[in-house]
Amino acid sequence: MKNTKLITPLILAGGSGTRLWPISRKEKPKQFLEIFDSYSLLQLTALRCQNSIFNKPVFIVGESHRFIIAEQLRKIGIKNANILIESKPKNTLAAIIAGAVYSKKNIQDGPLLVLPSDHYINNSKKFNALIKDTIKNNIKDKLICFGIEPTSPETKYGYIIKENAKLKSSDIYKIKSFKEKPKLNKAKILLKNGALWNSGMFLFNIETIIKEVQSFYPKMLTNVDLAIKESTPDLDFIRLNEKYFNKVESISIDNAIFEKTDKSFVKPANINWNDLGTYNALWETAKKDKNNNYIKGDVITNNVDSSYIYSDKSLIAVSDLSNINIVATQDAILVTKLNKSNEIKSLIDLLNKKRRNELVEHKITHRPWGYFENISSNNTHKIKKLTVLPGKALSLQSHKQRSEHWVVISGIANVIKGNDEFILNKNESTFIPVNTKHRLTNNSKNILVIIEVQTGKYFGEDDIKRYDDIYGRIK
Repeated sequence: MKNTKLITPLILAGGSGTRLWPISRKEKPKQFLEIFDSYSLLQLTALRCQNSIFNKPVFIVGESHRFIIAEQLRKIGIKNANILIESKPKNTLAAIIAGAVYSKKNIQDGPLLVLPSDHYINNSKKFNALIKDTIKNNIKDKLICFGIEPTSPETKYGYIIKENAKLKSSDIYKIKSFKEKPKLNKAKILLKNGALWNSGMFLFNIETIIKEVQSFYPKMLTNVDLAIKESTPDLDFIRLNEKYFNKVESISIDNAIFEKTDKSFVKPANINWNDLGTYNALWETAKKDKNNNYIKGDVITNNVDSSYIYSDKSLIAVSDLSNINIVATQDAILVTKLNKSNEIKSLIDLLNKKRRNELVEHKITHRPWGYFENISSNNTHKIKKLTVLPGKALSLQSHKQRSEHWVVISGIANVIKGNDEFILNKNESTFIPVNTKHRLTNNSKNILVIIEVQTGKYFGEDDIKRYDDIYGRIK
């Protein structure tokens, strides 16, 4: 029986993006970076789902990235998107079952296509042909994972080991087993024996995945269902109920369902896919010069080959090197061997231990009211330049561990400080003591620019207690 219903794409937009530090950070991980021709990976994923075989996509995203995703979808013409907000990241099964239950209640039952938002597919025609070819089959009792046909014995991907015989009249195979990221010798054997890379892309009927979760994780299904029923609209988003969603177990769909069910199948795929998990992977997909280098920014090379060199800051001059990875942002520089860039995790662990803020924020961080630029920081102070857009306002807030000095550089600031309300013009300033309620508003038609000097013991963004916020950031 052929499936005639439209396919609902479920796009998973979580993830911390530390493997591509320093261009990718916790505040803006790789799925939101405009890497390819001014498009982000999230935008490219959403645009691939504009084919006539698809319903409007459902997105699931973390609390801190909801405004980024809304703005990026708006830029590519996707309005009134279905965006679900997770109160906490709970791995892929919770996100997928939340998307499935929401889609069944609000869109339709039928096929669900699960797509990570941070993968790169260089051939949209092949992608759409793959989905069309797969959906022609009777998938009613099948959970299908798309397995990428390997081009090399990679150690950075998980593998799917399939049965030898494919199903009748199809190119779909029963899954025999999974193998997590193997060592090189094992990867070579897997490649020789026809194993496939696990893409993290899935296709199945909503009712099928719900029944399997009911069978193996009934409490999870109950809590997700309640999280959907008790969800609340929040501006352009659907906020999953925190009480119930926080009870959900954190586990991947591979471990929780595909390794246990008798309904797991794999469809081989050749779609120029890459998960872009390392700088080496970025280099592989990028357009390179005659010396096999990818170069972006103010870069001069001499006798350099097979390298990835990126600067959004100052001049980088490189000489007599090969297989080098240099990434310079406004506030950090990373240097590694290019073919060792998948081993950056140990370096990230060191930065975490030192509580380096460069892991979290970019020099410029966007907010729904505008953006701020980090100018200087150490353990005694932090200096920011705040740009507040016309008609926008920061939340009414206070801080326990820092005080703030505001100086207006341009524009007119409407200020609440404790019980006082007043206006600050250019070259005027005010001091906000610790634990004082305050708010900054731009009621004018011009941009407001403030220099903010923070002094105290701690300057993290989590030292904000909000009392009122027009962007729904109060739980």
